[in-house]
Amino acid sequence: MEPPVEPVPPVEPEPPVDNGVPPEQTPDEIKKQVETGIASSNLSAEEKAKVQKSLDSILTVLNDKDATKQQKEEARFVAAGIKGALELSKDPKQSKEAQARFAKMAVGLSEAQQRATDPELDSNEKAAYTEIITDLNGLLAGLSAKNVSEADRVFFATAADLILGGLLAVQQPGTAPPDPQDKKKVTDQLKKNAAALKTYQNPNASQEDRDAAKATLDEQAAATTNAQYQALVEELKRLKAPQACLDAVQNRTQQAGWPDGSLWGLTDKSCEDTVKAGAADTSSDWSALFECVLNEPFSTCAPRIPE
Repeated sequence: MEPPVEPVPPVEPEPPVDNGVPPEQTPDEIKKQVETGIASSNLSAEEKAKVQKSLDSILTVLNDKDATKQQKEEARFVAAGIKGALELSKDPKQSKEAQARFAKMAVGLSEAQQRATDPELDSNEKAAYTEIITDLNGLLAGLSAKNVSEADRVFFATAADLILGGLLAVQQPGTAPPDPQDKKKVTDQLKKNAAALKTYQNPNASQEDRDAAKATLDEQAAATTNAQYQALVEELKRLKAPQACLDAVQNRTQQAGWPDGSLWGLTDKSCEDTVKAGAADTSSDWSALFECVLNEPFSTCAPRIPE
């Protein structure tokens, strides 16, 4: 009689190799996480719709078998940024100001993603939006890093505000300068400021380059203390400009400097009636400037600013 055959124990599967890299999320997992973030956020209904539209576009790419590896990586990159920004916008450890900034970053990433993939835009404009995405995700990482110093936090926050309020706004319909000459002038200044921020942050930059970058940043920071800017604000107040107009001029000046940022602010819809009233008041030294802003590219109007 043959001995009984011993049962062969089942082969245990090899444990997965832990190389420190988390497994890639599926499109369904990304969809669930980002939509949860949208639903629980403090975004307005319009802002939620913008982020959802961007997510839908991202998921279309991720589910497209014909999309390239690079396209899918770019889509995941934006999705991760939006998800992270939404989570931080609800993080009780963050200040109210920081939470509001993270919410804006989620919307900003969404808007930039939509424009970067817009077939109606030329390659240069798409590249500008792709750069905005990269910069915002980099700043998001810096702002959310553990043990970030207060100096770095302020720096990253300043850079984020510059990009969200400036570089993104100068591209958006409704806030972008309609005249190509104006748009180029403001964009060049905003890019100069953004480049200075990067250089000043870069530990490998030469001291000479860092000093030059700091001079650019100091000039930008002092834009709203400029005596002529202050005089313009007083004239706007004399004309009973609404607070929305005063805010638009201040925001644009902080973003793009004096005088072009201020003149860009004057073209905001909230300033329309005030600028018309100022142009009509020929007894004022500012009348010629307002008349120029009404009828000419605002980037040509600086010579009309009263001394």
